[in-house]
Amino acid sequence: MAVKRSARHKALAWAAILLLAGASRLGVAAPPLEDVARGVHVDVGQISVSGISSGGFMAHQFHVAHSAHILGAGIVAGGPYYCARGNILDAVTRCSQFVMLQCVALGLDPRWCSKTDLAPRSKGAIETAAQESFAEALRQQGDGTIDPLTNLKQAHVYLFSGIHDENVPQGVMDTLFRFYTDADKGGVAQSQIEYSRTFPARHTMVRDGFDKPAGNVVGNCPLPPTPAPPIDRNAFIDDCEAVARTQQQKEGCICPASPAPTADCPPEHKETVCRNLRDVDLAGAILRRLYGEQALRGGRVDVAEDAVQAFDQAKVFAIFSKRPYNALQNASMAREGYLFVPEPCRDGRRCRLHVAFHGCLQGGLTDHRSGHAGNLYAKYAGYNEWARANEIIVLYPQIQARASIPLNPQGCWDWWGQNYTHQGYHTKRGKQIKAVAQMINVLAGGGHLLEVEADD
Repeated sequence: MAVKRSARHKALAWAAILLLAGASRLGVAAPPLEDVARGVHVDVGQISVSGISSGGFMAHQFHVAHSAHILGAGIVAGGPYYCARGNILDAVTRCSQFVMLQCVALGLDPRWCSKTDLAPRSKGAIETAAQESFAEALRQQGDGTIDPLTNLKQAHVYLFSGIHDENVPQGVMDTLFRFYTDADKGGVAQSQIEYSRTFPARHTMVRDGFDKPAGNVVGNCPLPPTPAPPIDRNAFIDDCEAVARTQQQKEGCICPASPAPTADCPPEHKETVCRNLRDVDLAGAILRRLYGEQALRGGRVDVAEDAVQAFDQAKVFAIFSKRPYNALQNASMAREGYLFVPEPCRDGRRCRLHVAFHGCLQGGLTDHRSGHAGNLYAKYAGYNEWARANEIIVLYPQIQARASIPLNPQGCWDWWGQNYTHQGYHTKRGKQIKAVAQMINVLAGGGHLLEVEADD
């Protein structure tokens, strides 16, 4: 009997080990955000957002929905509010070139492919798109589902569109610019908005070589006619420092030390181009526009890769849902989000809060076989190096790709609604907007700074 009992104990032990191994593969839940953020004190008047690609659309969407408490936004390769009009077909033809690029990749008739790119390009088309976008915002304002649009007049905004962006046409970003600046729309003063649209980059988060990780996680800014890297090796984060330097020389932006620089160096007619080329550190350029030069006087410092801490995003849903894990799945959000907290921000002093939205193929669990970059954006986009020495907390909410309903195969933030999180996606009632708003509430002390409605 003793032998049998010993064998049974061994079998149970192996079963426990296998069970634990399985649990490890599934991922042990990270601590709640309240624990990860213990001791922080957010300055509620210093909350901002930014994002790239689908995260750029979401950053703008979130800014419009909660403009009373978001001081500004940085948008890289995104687009205007309600650009997709709640329709996935508009999202991939009118607001991006996704269908056109797929068409070309499949070798179909170029004449047919050109009909799948419906982005606005002419001045009139851009104006019409901006009017449609703002009209929907006015309608939602009337329904009380977003904050008053008059808040936008006080916003600080940074927009970026690379001249070689093959995913989001510049006409889409031009429409966003008009949304913010037109007197009958956002009315943001020219002194409060920067629009960089002449930088030689593809669809990527531009950064320089500062604190660059070893290996090929960060690319080297490939430009046409050089082919873009394959999707399974592309984190859409590129070191463009060498490209910018070469372009500065070509444009005459670098004045010679000898003979003495002339009054026309850099050339006056190249002032905008030269200024844009200086913004090779895009995270720094965004934070500088949002918070001002003085706010970044601490400069940049190196940051350890493990300085970003994971938290359980499912627990965030518990405040407004009786089934938080189901709500997380229905919003296509990853189990873990990430937070960067500088050490000085853990001692009770008031710190700024910046929310950074990753793009498609950049969130959730890292899986290079499927082209998903995981939390590399949270580690290497360039925000943490500025945040560490300047008392800025950075929140990185995460989306997880899904091949089932809600359909989200590329792990994008929801800026179209159809077959995803559906109606209300672009308002305070949107599933993803509610989740991120509650994350901000937790970081702001657990109150109700941002409105978050309970599920029906």
